[in-house]
Amino acid sequence: MDIKNLIEDKFNIVVVSCNVIGEGYDSKAYLINDEYIFKIKISANEKKGYVKEKAILDFLNDNLKTDINIPKVEYFFIDESVQIMGYKRIEGRALTPDIYEYMSKEERNNLKSDIAKFLKELHNLDYSSISEYVIDNKSNCLEEYEILKSIIYNDFTEAEKKYVEGFYNRLEHTTIFSDKKCLCHNDFSCNHILLDYNNRFIGVIDFGDSGIIDEYCDFIYLLENSEEEIGRQFGLDILYQYRDIDIGKAIEYQELVDEYWPIETIIYGIRNNKQDFIDKGRAELKRRCDV
Repeated sequence: MDIKNLIEDKFNIVVVSCNVIGEGYDSKAYLINDEYIFKIKISANEKKGYVKEKAILDFLNDNLKTDINIPKVEYFFIDESVQIMGYKRIEGRALTPDIYEYMSKEERNNLKSDIAKFLKELHNLDYSSISEYVIDNKSNCLEEYEILKSIIYNDFTEAEKKYVEGFYNRLEHTTIFSDKKCLCHNDFSCNHILLDYNNRFIGVIDFGDSGIIDEYCDFIYLLENSEEEIGRQFGLDILYQYRDIDIGKAIEYQELVDEYWPIETIIYGIRNNKQDFIDKGRAELKRRCDV
């Protein structure tokens, strides 16, 4: 069943227009009738289901006092073959490095201040009513190491094996997983931060990775130096305003996640039978070993 028929069948909506607007590792998003976003699960990862995402969004809509908009789920269906949910589109444009470059100093300062305030409120929520949605990043990485060892590890070069073993040695000995746990967005990147046309921060989207996890997780992309993100100084400025957090450990967390990225990509390919992701992860692993 295609997405148009699926939505009409499950939700009694007449679909006049249907356009793909995004696709991640686990979900594909459609704009329906220029008004609603519908997400459909596309991966085999049982930890990335919509039951959790809906529960967290419902909790946030009931408990967040901020003026920042977040999705409010209106349509939801799940069975053994499909997971789908829909919510009204939040008006705004995604933050990009180009938009940030042309902001005034005052607009930049307002943005960083508003992001710090939003994250502080999010991270200080009493999450006891949704405490079952814990994400243990360290345990997940160790679990994926066993998959790597049993399926593809022997195909790696000695340099690639050294890279992988070096990562897992650092993972075992770091203390960054022993600090504050809180409810995090856990994918807080530029493309999930919405601005109005006066460049004010007005919305956050895509809570698919959200859960009770290490506080540092929501600063990973803010500290990232890449074409898609604004850069480390942007994240540091937000951390200075956020306060009461170990900035050195936040940086260490970001760097460890970046180091893990090629391994994570390979594992995703294995779990979802996607050879292109395996090839992509292996190419990046090779590139890093050749540097």
